[in-house]
Amino acid sequence: QRQMCIRDRVYWIIRKERSCRFMETKWTGKGLGITVGFSLIYFVITMLVMMSGSFTPLTWIFMTALIGLLAGVPYMYITAREQIFGVSTIMNLIVGLIYFIAGELSNLVIVTLIASAILAEIIRKLSGYKSLKGNLCSYILFAFGMSGSPIYIWAFRDYTIQKAAEEMSAEYAASMDAMATPFMLAVMIVATIILAIIGGLIGEAILKKKLSIVGVK
Repeated sequence: QRQMCIRDRVYWIIRKERSCRFMETKWTGKGLGITVGFSLIYFVITMLVMMSGSFTPLTWIFMTALIGLLAGVPYMYITAREQIFGVSTIMNLIVGLIYFIAGELSNLVIVTLIASAILAEIIRKLSGYKSLKGNLCSYILFAFGMSGSPIYIWAFRDYTIQKAAEEMSAEYAASMDAMATPFMLAVMIVATIILAIIGGLIGEAILKKKLSIVGVK
Protein backbone atom coordinates (compact mmCIF):
# COMPACT_ATOMS: atom_id res chain seq x y z
CA GLN A 1 0.00 0.00 0.00
CA ARG A 2 2.89 2.34 0.80
CA GLN A 3 4.43 1.62 -2.59
CA MET A 4 1.12 2.39 -4.28
CA CYS A 5 0.88 5.76 -2.47
CA ILE A 6 4.42 6.67 -3.50
CA ARG A 7 3.72 5.63 -7.08
CA ASP A 8 0.52 7.68 -7.20
CA ARG A 9 2.33 10.67 -5.76
CA VAL A 10 5.10 10.42 -8.37
CA TYR A 11 2.48 10.07 -11.09
CA TRP A 12 0.71 13.29 -10.08
CA ILE A 13 4.01 15.18 -9.76
CA ILE A 14 4.97 14.16 -13.30
CA ARG A 15 1.49 15.03 -14.55
CA LYS A 16 1.68 18.45 -12.91
CA GLU A 17 5.09 19.14 -14.43
CA ARG A 18 3.86 18.17 -17.88
CA SER A 19 0.85 20.41 -17.41
CA CYS A 20 3.01 23.37 -16.44
CA ARG A 21 5.24 22.88 -19.48
CA PHE A 22 2.22 22.74 -21.80
CA MET A 23 -0.01 25.40 -20.24
CA GLU A 24 0.63 29.14 -20.03
CA THR A 25 -1.41 31.33 -17.65
CA LYS A 26 0.51 34.54 -18.34
CA TRP A 27 2.18 35.88 -21.43
CA THR A 28 5.80 34.88 -21.99
CA GLY A 29 8.10 35.35 -24.95
CA LYS A 30 7.77 31.68 -25.79
CA GLY A 31 4.00 31.73 -25.45
CA LEU A 32 3.72 34.79 -27.64
CA GLY A 33 5.97 33.23 -30.26
CA ILE A 34 3.92 30.04 -30.34
CA THR A 35 0.70 32.06 -30.60
CA VAL A 36 2.13 34.01 -33.53
CA GLY A 37 3.13 30.72 -35.15
CA PHE A 38 -0.37 29.35 -34.86
CA SER A 39 -1.72 32.67 -36.12
CA LEU A 40 0.34 32.13 -39.28
CA ILE A 41 -1.12 28.64 -39.63
CA TYR A 42 -4.57 30.20 -39.31
CA PHE A 43 -3.67 32.78 -41.95
CA VAL A 44 -2.59 30.05 -44.37
CA ILE A 45 -5.93 28.31 -43.86
CA THR A 46 -7.86 31.52 -44.58
CA MET A 47 -5.70 32.23 -47.63
CA LEU A 48 -6.20 28.75 -49.11
CA VAL A 49 -9.94 28.94 -48.59
CA MET A 50 -10.04 32.42 -50.08
CA MET A 51 -8.06 31.22 -53.12
CA SER A 52 -10.54 28.39 -53.61
CA GLY A 53 -13.17 31.06 -54.11
CA SER A 54 -11.63 31.81 -57.51
CA PHE A 55 -12.99 28.49 -58.82
CA THR A 56 -16.60 29.11 -57.88
CA PRO A 57 -18.44 31.84 -55.97
CA LEU A 58 -20.02 29.13 -53.85
CA THR A 59 -16.78 28.49 -51.95
CA TRP A 60 -16.27 32.24 -51.60
CA ILE A 61 -19.73 32.71 -50.10
CA PHE A 62 -19.14 29.80 -47.71
CA MET A 63 -15.61 30.91 -46.89
CA THR A 64 -16.19 31.28 -43.15
CA ALA A 65 -17.86 27.87 -42.94
CA LEU A 66 -14.87 26.18 -44.58
CA ILE A 67 -12.44 28.10 -42.35
CA GLY A 68 -14.47 27.06 -39.33
CA LEU A 69 -14.13 23.42 -40.32
CA LEU A 70 -10.39 23.55 -41.03
CA ALA A 71 -9.07 25.80 -38.25
CA GLY A 72 -10.56 23.97 -35.29
CA VAL A 73 -7.42 22.02 -34.36
CA PRO A 74 -4.99 24.97 -34.19
CA TYR A 75 -7.52 27.15 -32.37
CA MET A 76 -8.43 24.55 -29.74
CA TYR A 77 -4.74 23.81 -29.18
CA ILE A 78 -3.54 27.37 -28.72
CA THR A 79 -6.49 28.41 -26.54
CA ALA A 80 -5.79 25.44 -24.27
CA ARG A 81 -2.08 26.18 -24.12
CA GLU A 82 -2.41 29.93 -23.56
CA GLN A 83 -5.08 30.17 -20.87
CA ILE A 84 -5.03 33.94 -20.87
CA PHE A 85 -6.77 36.90 -22.46
CA GLY A 86 -5.49 37.91 -25.89
CA VAL A 87 -5.12 34.73 -27.96
CA SER A 88 -8.04 35.40 -30.30
CA THR A 89 -7.03 39.05 -30.60
CA ILE A 90 -3.45 38.21 -31.58
CA MET A 91 -4.58 35.65 -34.14
CA ASN A 92 -6.95 38.05 -35.89
CA LEU A 93 -4.45 40.89 -35.58
CA ILE A 94 -1.75 38.87 -37.37
CA VAL A 95 -4.18 37.82 -40.10
CA GLY A 96 -5.42 41.39 -40.52
CA LEU A 97 -1.90 42.81 -40.71
CA ILE A 98 -0.84 40.35 -43.39
CA TYR A 99 -3.89 41.06 -45.53
CA PHE A 100 -3.38 44.80 -44.99
CA ILE A 101 0.22 44.57 -46.19
CA ALA A 102 -0.96 42.55 -49.19
CA GLY A 103 -3.61 45.19 -49.94
CA GLU A 104 -6.44 42.69 -49.47
CA LEU A 105 -8.02 44.01 -46.27
CA SER A 106 -11.46 45.59 -46.73
CA ASN A 107 -13.29 47.75 -44.20
CA LEU A 108 -15.89 45.07 -43.56
CA VAL A 109 -13.23 42.45 -42.85
CA ILE A 110 -11.60 44.82 -40.35
CA VAL A 111 -14.95 45.12 -38.56
CA THR A 112 -15.62 41.37 -38.50
CA LEU A 113 -12.05 40.52 -37.41
CA ILE A 114 -12.30 42.95 -34.49
CA ALA A 115 -15.83 41.94 -33.51
CA SER A 116 -15.16 38.19 -33.64
CA ALA A 117 -11.95 38.54 -31.62
CA ILE A 118 -13.63 40.62 -28.91
CA LEU A 119 -16.61 38.27 -28.62
CA ALA A 120 -14.35 35.21 -28.54
CA GLU A 121 -12.21 36.78 -25.81
CA ILE A 122 -15.29 37.59 -23.73
CA ILE A 123 -16.56 34.00 -23.95
CA ARG A 124 -13.15 32.59 -22.98
CA LYS A 125 -12.90 35.02 -20.07
CA LEU A 126 -16.39 34.20 -18.77
CA SER A 127 -15.75 30.44 -19.06
CA GLY A 128 -12.48 30.70 -17.13
CA TYR A 129 -10.20 29.46 -19.96
CA LYS A 130 -10.47 25.82 -18.79
CA SER A 131 -13.84 24.95 -20.30
CA LEU A 132 -14.06 22.90 -23.49
CA LYS A 133 -17.56 24.24 -24.06
CA GLY A 134 -16.31 27.77 -23.47
CA ASN A 135 -13.46 27.37 -25.96
CA LEU A 136 -15.82 25.78 -28.47
CA CYS A 137 -18.37 28.59 -28.13
CA SER A 138 -15.59 31.16 -28.51
CA TYR A 139 -14.42 29.35 -31.64
CA ILE A 140 -17.88 29.56 -33.21
CA LEU A 141 -17.73 33.35 -32.88
CA PHE A 142 -14.07 33.45 -33.90
CA ALA A 143 -14.91 31.58 -37.12
CA PHE A 144 -16.83 34.63 -38.35
CA GLY A 145 -13.64 36.70 -38.43
CA MET A 146 -13.35 36.65 -42.23
CA SER A 147 -17.10 36.93 -42.84
CA GLY A 148 -16.67 40.54 -43.91
CA SER A 149 -15.36 39.27 -47.25
CA PRO A 150 -18.44 37.34 -48.46
CA ILE A 151 -20.82 39.76 -46.71
CA TYR A 152 -19.54 42.40 -49.11
CA ILE A 153 -21.84 41.06 -51.79
CA TRP A 154 -24.91 41.75 -49.65
CA ALA A 155 -23.64 45.08 -48.32
CA PHE A 156 -22.31 46.43 -51.65
CA ARG A 157 -23.94 44.24 -54.26
CA ASP A 158 -23.46 46.30 -57.44
CA TYR A 159 -19.84 47.13 -56.66
CA THR A 160 -18.98 43.51 -55.81
CA ILE A 161 -20.62 42.13 -58.96
CA GLN A 162 -18.81 44.71 -61.09
CA LYS A 163 -15.42 43.85 -59.53
CA ALA A 164 -16.09 40.13 -59.99
CA ALA A 165 -16.83 40.68 -63.68
CA GLU A 166 -13.62 42.70 -64.11
CA GLU A 167 -11.30 40.42 -62.14
CA MET A 168 -12.86 36.99 -62.83
CA SER A 169 -15.39 36.69 -65.65
CA ALA A 170 -18.90 37.69 -66.61
CA GLU A 171 -20.07 34.13 -65.96
CA TYR A 172 -18.53 34.16 -62.48
CA ALA A 173 -20.20 37.49 -61.70
CA ALA A 174 -23.58 36.28 -62.96
CA SER A 175 -23.32 33.13 -60.87
CA MET A 176 -22.40 35.18 -57.81
CA ASP A 177 -25.32 37.53 -58.40
CA ALA A 178 -27.72 34.60 -58.62
CA MET A 179 -26.41 32.98 -55.43
CA ALA A 180 -26.33 36.10 -53.28
CA THR A 181 -29.89 35.94 -51.97
CA PRO A 182 -31.06 36.68 -48.40
CA PHE A 183 -31.75 32.97 -48.00
CA MET A 184 -28.16 32.14 -48.98
CA LEU A 185 -26.90 34.63 -46.38
CA ALA A 186 -28.88 32.82 -43.70
CA VAL A 187 -27.56 29.46 -44.95
CA MET A 188 -24.00 30.80 -44.84
CA ILE A 189 -24.40 31.89 -41.21
CA VAL A 190 -25.93 28.57 -40.15
CA ALA A 191 -23.30 26.60 -42.09
CA THR A 192 -20.53 28.56 -40.40
CA ILE A 193 -21.94 27.75 -36.97
CA ILE A 194 -22.38 24.04 -37.76
CA LEU A 195 -18.99 23.55 -39.41
CA ALA A 196 -17.23 25.54 -36.68
CA ILE A 197 -18.77 23.20 -34.11
CA ILE A 198 -17.61 20.20 -36.13
CA GLY A 199 -14.13 21.71 -36.56
CA GLY A 200 -13.90 22.44 -32.84
CA LEU A 201 -15.05 18.93 -31.91
CA ILE A 202 -12.46 17.46 -34.27
CA GLY A 203 -9.85 19.58 -32.50
CA GLU A 204 -11.05 18.34 -29.12
CA ALA A 205 -10.92 14.71 -30.27
CA ILE A 206 -7.40 15.02 -31.69
CA LEU A 207 -6.10 16.95 -28.67
CA LYS A 208 -8.06 15.02 -26.03
CA LYS A 209 -4.98 13.80 -24.15
CA LYS A 210 -3.24 17.19 -24.09
CA LEU A 211 -6.42 18.99 -23.10
CA SER A 212 -6.90 16.68 -20.12
CA ILE A 213 -3.31 17.28 -19.02
CA VAL A 214 -3.88 21.03 -18.71
CA GLY A 215 -7.25 20.63 -17.02
CA VAL A 216 -9.42 21.81 -19.93
CA LYS A 217 -12.65 19.87 -19.71
